[in-house]
Amino acid sequence: MKSIITLLLICIFNTSFSLTNITNPSVFGNWTLAGSPYIVQVNINVPNIQTLKIDAGVEVHFYAGTKFNILGKLIAQGTSAQPIIFKAIDTTDWSNPSVTTGGWNGLHFMQYQGGGIDSSKLEYVTIQDCKYGYNGVVNEVNPFLTYRKLKLSHCTFTHNTCGAGMYTSGIVLLINGQNATDTIEMEYCNINNNNSVFSIVRIMGSYSYIHHNHIHHNQQSSPIWGSWFNALIESNEIDNNEMINDAAPIKLSVGTASIRSNIIHHNKCHQMAAIGCRSGKIDIDNNLICNNEQLDANCGATGGGGGIHLAHNEGGADFANTYYRVRNNVIANNSSAYGGGGIYVYHAKADIMNNTIVNNKTANGMGNAILILDSASEVKIKNNLFKGNSNQGWADSTAVVYILSCSKLMYDYNYSPGTFSQAITGYYTQLLGDTIHNVIGNNPMLVAPTANNLVTTDATNANFNINNMSPCVDKGDTVGASPLPLDYAGSN
Repeated sequence: MKSIITLLLICIFNTSFSLTNITNPSVFGNWTLAGSPYIVQVNINVPNIQTLKIDAGVEVHFYAGTKFNILGKLIAQGTSAQPIIFKAIDTTDWSNPSVTTGGWNGLHFMQYQGGGIDSSKLEYVTIQDCKYGYNGVVNEVNPFLTYRKLKLSHCTFTHNTCGAGMYTSGIVLLINGQNATDTIEMEYCNINNNNSVFSIVRIMGSYSYIHHNHIHHNQQSSPIWGSWFNALIESNEIDNNEMINDAAPIKLSVGTASIRSNIIHHNKCHQMAAIGCRSGKIDIDNNLICNNEQLDANCGATGGGGGIHLAHNEGGADFANTYYRVRNNVIANNSSAYGGGGIYVYHAKADIMNNTIVNNKTANGMGNAILILDSASEVKIKNNLFKGNSNQGWADSTAVVYILSCSKLMYDYNYSPGTFSQAITGYYTQLLGDTIHNVIGNNPMLVAPTANNLVTTDATNANFNINNMSPCVDKGDTVGASPLPLDYAGSN
């Protein structure tokens, strides 16, 4: 019995001295599991000629209002079994924006000022409990930001709030490479249960590669918002986010992007669609966009669309340099209170090719599947499959495309429930090509589509492929369709 008591005392003694207090603003060297948790009592930084390495399993706890700036190198490499955790020491007042207590002020990679190659990395790192909102409109009020080349892999960002600031503020993750040669990569990250006034992930500046992330259950702002950017947004799952105003799960303007092979589902938007584009050159390819809701029936022309919103109505890019290609997407069971159950086009040039647009709905009869408005719009609709799109208003259910005004229109090689004159309602100035190749029918013989057009009918597990006997087989045309090598299902 005496030996057991002695052993317990030794364990208690060792545990009580494993804690490390950080009171010096300058940090570098190696933080080890033996010294964990590290208690940060002041604002800290890695100096520009130094490196801090943090070992797997280390926890870093921050006093209220403290911040971690990196000028030199930070190498934080955890594992799936032993992640590195950055968190607040006390979260009691985290949800109260009027006080400074309850959170910490985030991890900031400033422009690299060290020598040699920057080897900074974050792998299996959790950043949580950050809080802003009480500082007014100031810059760099972000739970996480990087102004330099960096790779984020298998990281978790959760329980962070950012309610103050504008432009580069009020954002949970600000990704803004300052040098043209910088690439910022974010892969296999879990971003959930955050709240921000402007954006959850903001991409700007140099090239960003955002792939294989799960972004879900965030509140208030756009999960991904890009402006003045160049990006590939690929193979992410973006779901169950609730947004206000003109936020969208992916919102882009004034930049170049490819949005491909993402699953965007069960999001609630106030004014915008699941993918909202305001300007730029953007390809939207091979995505599953389903069960998203646009809720505001009075949003006006700058809002609208259940699945995709395509527009040119934001400064910084002229009309000639705004062009959208929408190809090989499955757009299903989305709902718009304003118009355009599947796709909304406003004052824009768009090629809508090879999409499966099924069981979308609009509340007012304007565009069961597609709504086009503004006399400058130029829209090509080719090789698409329309089925089950409907409305709760006054338009004929066979009218899959509703046009308030349009400069140039193509509608050919589509499968739709009515003839051209039945499928298209509204006015256009010029018709491109001809309309003789459209296939008319109500049964395209999909493998296992959703049974109805309710937004509550889950489309994520449905199969929208056509079977071998479908009347759609080999009825499309590749000329001018900018075909991709693989379709949505990954087939040639």
